[in-house]
Amino acid sequence: VPPGLGQARQAYAAREHPTGIPSQQSLAPRSAVPKAGPTVVAPRSSSSVPALGTHDATATPVASASARPRGTPTPAPKPTPGQTGGAPGGFIGRSGTQLTLHGQSYRFTGINIYMATSGGTPSSCGGELYPNVGVPLSDMPSGIVFRFWAFQNFFVSNGSFNWTNFDQVLAVAAAHGDKVIPVLTNQYSYCDGINKDLSWYQSGYNTTVKPGDIVVNRYADDSTIAMWQLVNEGQAVNDDGTCNEPTALSALLAFSKDVGGMVHGIDPNHLVSLGALAGWNGSGRPDGQWCGAWNGDYQTLMASPGTDVCDFHDYGYSPYPMGNPQAPDLATAIQMCHADGKPIMVAETGIYATSTSDLAARAAAYKAKFAAQFQAGVVGELMWCWAVNPAFVVPTADPDYGIFPGDPSLGVLGTF
Repeated sequence: VPPGLGQARQAYAAREHPTGIPSQQSLAPRSAVPKAGPTVVAPRSSSSVPALGTHDATATPVASASARPRGTPTPAPKPTPGQTGGAPGGFIGRSGTQLTLHGQSYRFTGINIYMATSGGTPSSCGGELYPNVGVPLSDMPSGIVFRFWAFQNFFVSNGSFNWTNFDQVLAVAAAHGDKVIPVLTNQYSYCDGINKDLSWYQSGYNTTVKPGDIVVNRYADDSTIAMWQLVNEGQAVNDDGTCNEPTALSALLAFSKDVGGMVHGIDPNHLVSLGALAGWNGSGRPDGQWCGAWNGDYQTLMASPGTDVCDFHDYGYSPYPMGNPQAPDLATAIQMCHADGKPIMVAETGIYATSTSDLAARAAAYKAKFAAQFQAGVVGELMWCWAVNPAFVVPTADPDYGIFPGDPSLGVLGTF
């Protein structure tokens, strides 16, 4: 299991729970089931209504595609509008703490299919997927949102960009009536080069993320995209894993203004999510929180004009529909994000199942989570994550998050 893919999923499961709070294992009785089939679950170390696509006009655009560093692959021609499809309903915007679609309040459910654009060859991130993402979507209702990794290195071939997989995913999603959230960078080295630390957020991203203007420019006119997310689980830790919170917050604010401003400047149609999180990350540091977003710093960070939609990742505590009840938690994240006048989504929520006997209880737990969290004010819920086949593991581990064909949890999608 490559370390550092993302702390939330592994750490949430391993974290010591406060006294009296049952662990994830209380979901249902467990039975020892041998691992079966390939594992494709990502390993862990996951008023008036404004014009659609509105963002803060004070966000300052920065380097454009014409300012790409030397050695950057040559971009492929931009498709004409509609060439890669376009899910019904147009572009998603926001009005205060709500998402909007055609001026009406909008919320979504869906799933992470993180390997959607990288699948197709055994060496790709997440392993061989399928002929295309239409296979998993055929097990789901139409109108969902799915989130996937769109790291720049996925689309480079022989010194040029090759957008075939990205184009195909958008076309299939549009045909199914779905929308997508592409994630441009991973905090961790898994599938995306190096672990991102404080120095990367201060200056190193200039040669990695900012060429993301190429992908954003290419798909700026495609309404299949729900929003862009800049980083998966972003936090500005020191290179030794420690955290200087004031310095980290400053770095993330500058990064959000710069890169979020660049995306807004190139693409006024789509919302942007920074991808930094509130709450506990299980890192083992004394603070235990995401570096750069401790306590009230999360509200300060989410107020950045570079981000439109807040994010939270919810793992473990399945008997508790709102997740970990120890603040800072989802409830406080909602309060802080709403105080900034912005919507908040739960872009990853994962529940273990170690045998088929757990599946019905897991589906019921997802239904309870979605009901409680939507009622509390979130605008979107995405399960973690799609798997080609069940691969149950005892003791519990990453493959147990997998949601696969016939899984009753898929029946929860489309019911909210």
